[in-house]
Amino acid sequence: MNILILGTSKSDINIINSCLKSKYLDRIYTASAEPLEEIPNIEYLDFQDLSQKAKALKIDLILHSNKEFIKNGFVEFCKKNLLNIISVNSKWFNLEASRTVAKRLMDYYSINNPEIIKAPLFFPVVIKTNNPHLTKIAYSMDELVNYRENLGGRDVFLEEYLSGTVYNLLSLWDGKSILSFYNPNDFTEVQLERLELYKTKLSFMLSDENADFTGFFTTKLIWAKNDWYVLEYKMSLDEKSDLSLIKSDFLYLLNSAIYQKLNEI
Repeated sequence: MNILILGTSKSDINIINSCLKSKYLDRIYTASAEPLEEIPNIEYLDFQDLSQKAKALKIDLILHSNKEFIKNGFVEFCKKNLLNIISVNSKWFNLEASRTVAKRLMDYYSINNPEIIKAPLFFPVVIKTNNPHLTKIAYSMDELVNYRENLGGRDVFLEEYLSGTVYNLLSLWDGKSILSFYNPNDFTEVQLERLELYKTKLSFMLSDENADFTGFFTTKLIWAKNDWYVLEYKMSLDEKSDLSLIKSDFLYLLNSAIYQKLNEI
């Protein structure tokens, strides 16, 4: 397989290393402003130019971890131009970009997530916006008022504070089936049973909502009140994504996803 990686960030390097271990790799290229010495790099002007060069090099699969490519519609562009790409599209990036959208969707499909609080009677509470970097924990009413004033006119909502073990669940969706990667030895029997239930609900949600992408995403889960609760979604690979949990040949796995055969693995 001929592979094109759109970038050379730390997370892209992790993707490159996983590709290099595959027996199905023929050639690998990057398209980055900061090329690597050992890998051929493609320079391009725009999406159309990149698409033409990818076709000329007979690229079988495009991978990336750059959220700007998702926001700017590159995944939809690839699909329109018959290029295979492993990535969520701009529509489903909303699970990360808009926490309010994600919560409404999870509530509809009965996926556990922290309850929204309208008038806090107990503290601490979690103050959230759609920007994950602005999340705050308020331990008193005074802190809550100060934080909300500092956030200005942003859309702010309050969540119940959950205390427990946090786990990042890496998953791959192929448009029909979902495959998650984790070490079962990290969990108790009850946690594994509840994890299977969450995966079933998640798969049903994606299928019922016609999630038309093939790509990785991460669920940030917390074990609290004897169950898993979703704190947030990360809809692209990043440097914290543990690709070593994938025991199958990496490119074989991705090729299976492209042809919607993850259920056979």
